Order: sequence, then C-alpha cells, then structure tokens
Amino acid sequence: LLLESFADDALFLVFDLQKGTAAYLWQMVNDFLSVRGGYAHGAFEQASVKCMWDKARRCVRILEVLPRKFPLRLGHGEYKTQGKASNQLNGLRFATGHYVQALDCNMGTFIGEAFKVPYVLRMFMPLDQEDRTAPRCRYLGFREYIYTGREGTVGKCHAAAEWTFGTINQRFLSGLGIRMHYGHPDFLDGFWARNR
Repeated sequence: LLLESFADDALFLVFDLQKGTAAYLWQMVNDFLSVRGGYAHGAFEQASVKCMWDKARRCVRILEVLPRKFPLRLGHGEYKTQGKASNQLNGLRFATGHYVQALDCNMGTFIGEAFKVPYVLRMFMPLDQEDRTAPRCRYLGFREYIYTGREGTVGKCHAAAEWTFGTINQRFLSGLGIRMHYGHPDFLDGFWARNR
C-alpha cells in the first residue's frame, strides 16, 4: 500500500531473499532472472532484491537481484549486526554514484539536508582538485536534526540525547581519529564504503 501510494516517487523496496522466504517471492525472482538471464533456477540460496511499484501492472516489479554466497547477519545470535545496520548494508549494495548519504525515514523530508549537499560534495572533492581518484575524506559525519524537540517532553529528551551524542561524544572520539556511525545523516565515499 505504501509503495502504491508513492508510485511516482523514487521509493524502492530492498528485501533479503533466503531459505524460508515466501514461495511467490522466489517465483518472482526466478521469473525475473529467466527473462534477464545469468542465473539458472536454484543457482543461489540467498540474494538481495530491489523492487518498486509498477503502476501499469498494479504490483511490485523487481529491478535488480544481487545473489550472495553468505546470508545477511541480522540482529540475533553471536557476532551479528543489529537490524538497522543490516538494512543499511543491504541497501548499500544497490547504491549508485560516488557519494552516499545514510538517512532515516524521518530525516528524508528535512530541507536542511538538501541545502548542505553541494557543500558536502565540495568537502569530498574540491572543484579545483583534478585527481578524482583521491577524495579528501572517506566519511563526513553530521548530527541529526531532531525536529520533534519542540513537540513535548519526550521529544526534548530525544533531542538532548542526540545533541549530547552528536557533539560531545563525537568530538571526543574525533580526537582519537574515530567516527561512530549510528545511521544518519552521515555521508560516505560510496566506492570506499561498498568495498569494506
């Protein structure tokens, strides 16, 4: 329903295909691959799948399938990542372009994020730098703007916690040459991030 409501926007669904995933999703992926070629039926056991809403057919249409040898590590058991980080890793596989910004859904409509993009891109690669293979940095961190800070006590508490983490804690870590990425709204060198 959400995909259909925003069918005219660049809204994509990325999901993990693995053993235990619904049979109709496996069938959709196999149909997609039989048309596109490249993989035989049953050639892989897990994959990342990117799709969007097709208004003409009134259903989900698969855009890309990236098979994986190993499953995603989700948020349970030993040595596994949390769900949010795993979702970002799954989505990063489909990211294109030189630079990537990680945003939460509640950050995507804040106009301040759009205003800073030209300046951020110049921080990565100044206009006078001719060597495009060596960006000045790999990672630029920003604190999150909590727009609910003015909406009540809970919002104020969250805004204060974000301010503390985004300023005091991150500044201390930067003295050690560390940046703790916790989801948003940081910018990354896309090539570097995809090859970690």
